[in-house]
Parts: sequence; C-alpha cells; structure tokens
Amino acid sequence: MAEAQRTTAESPAWRTSGPARTTDRGSGSGSGSGSETGTGTGTGTDQSAEQSAEQGVILAVDFAATGRPDAGFGQLVPQLGTDLALWETLVPAPGEERELTGEDYLERWSGQLRAAGPRVAAVFGYCASSVFALALAERIGRWQARPAVVLFDPTAITGPTVLRYGFHRVIDSLAAVLGAEAVEQARAEAAAATERTPELLPLTEEFLRIYQAAGQAAFAKLGLGADRAEELVAWFRSYLHYVVAASELSVSPDLSGVTTIRANDLPAGFLQAPRELRFDVEHTGLLGHPEVARAVADLLG
Repeated sequence: MAEAQRTTAESPAWRTSGPARTTDRGSGSGSGSGSETGTGTGTGTDQSAEQSAEQGVILAVDFAATGRPDAGFGQLVPQLGTDLALWETLVPAPGEERELTGEDYLERWSGQLRAAGPRVAAVFGYCASSVFALALAERIGRWQARPAVVLFDPTAITGPTVLRYGFHRVIDSLAAVLGAEAVEQARAEAAAATERTPELLPLTEEFLRIYQAAGQAAFAKLGLGADRAEELVAWFRSYLHYVVAASELSVSPDLSGVTTIRANDLPAGFLQAPRELRFDVEHTGLLGHPEVARAVADLLG
C-alpha cells in the first residue's frame, strides 16, 4: 500500500484549465474549446493557472475515459460565464491503481490540491464519481469554507449500474468488429454474472474476464499489437477498480449545500439532496446542454 501511495503521489492528480467564457452565457455549443492554461502537472503551477486559482476554482470529479460518448465538464464550464478555473481529477496511470482504496484516491487529490492552495468555490461530481465529490468537499472543509456541491446524475454504485454504464459501453464499442450477435452474447453473460454475484469486487472481475475474452477476438481482427490490446483492457480494469474504491466510501448524512441535477432517463432515489433539478435531456448529453449550464451558472451566483 505504501509503495502504491508513493508512486501515485508523484503523478499528476489534476488537469487545470483557466477561465473559459462564451460570449453569451448558456448559448454556446458546449464544445469545451476554452483556452487550456494547465499542462496536466496536477499542481496548477503555470502562470495562468496560478492567477485563476487566486480567483477560485471549480473542481470536477469524473472518470473521463477517451471515447466515452458522454459530454464532459470541459463542455459545461465554458458555458457558465465564470472567472472560476476548472480543475479536473486525473486517475493514476493504468496499473498504478491496483492497491488504492477510496481513501487513497481522496488523499491523492486533496494532498496536491492543498499544496497548490486554490480557493475552491464548488465541487462537481458526475455519475458514480458523485460519492468521491461529496467526500472531497467534506475534506476541503477542513482547511477552508466547505464548497458548494453540484452532482450530475449521481448514481448508486451497484452491480446493475456498473453493468449498464461500464460494461455495456465498452462491449458495445466492439460491435462494429465483433458483430451484434457476439456483443449480445457477452451482454447476456455479464447480465447472468450480475444476477449470481451480489458482491461488487468479484462481479467486476467477471466483467473484466468477459471483456478480455471478447476483446481478444476484436483486437486480433483489428490487427492490434499485444501492447495496444493490453492498454485498452488496462483502462477498463482501472475504471472497475475506481468504482469499487468509490463504493467503499460512506456518504455524509449532511447534504446541506448540495444540489443534484438529473437527466430524464435515470431514476431518482440516490442522494436525496435539498435541491434537485431535472432536465428533459438524456444522461449522455447532460453536461453539454445549454439549459443545464444556465441553471448551474445561477447556482454559482
């Protein structure tokens, strides 16, 4: 454990971007094309990042994998018309996460955050990362005023939700290569595993095994080398470890200052915050929708 903590502490925990405004708040396309002032060093040491840190920052907690169809915080924040900078969590490189617990992730983010010293105005969390966002905001409250928290489609971390938002997405991405029948077979195998495996950790191991088996056939057809194929599998392994770690954390009963924003295709029920806003938009487009941006801008004042 100590070795894993030492290794990940040396890698960047934050990707920093300076304030990015659109000319008409909430009417932008949500392309996330605002000026990038951070270099991914995790400490906000570049001059623009330092200036924006003095003005205040929004922290965004998410596992934003390349190729994910969901809109991201990089599309939301430029529409807010704010001088606050955006700092997005980075996860360890695949393989470095293997011994990390939920507390280790929090320590990684909060340690580099406190060393950099920005004023945190708000913490955003997306989907399964909402648990991490809540815990991070609580930890920040130890050295400054507890920031406001906005959670976008907060989702309970269970076998069925990891099946839907994790496994289905990676296996569906192989459909063009494997064909619909093979993908449906893998989906059915994963659904059966979910039914018979109530504990999350062994279930995620089953998801990984099924994906690896299907992926080997797909990667061979694509002519990918062993290193590239293992890289794709490693990212999915890293995601599964991340959600298991998040599931270990308990949610504080104090949800004052928390707002939830929900899409139209997810059930309510998880994290009943004092304020909830619901929009007629699908989950994957929630963070890029102009009406959502206007509501969040109003929350930030």
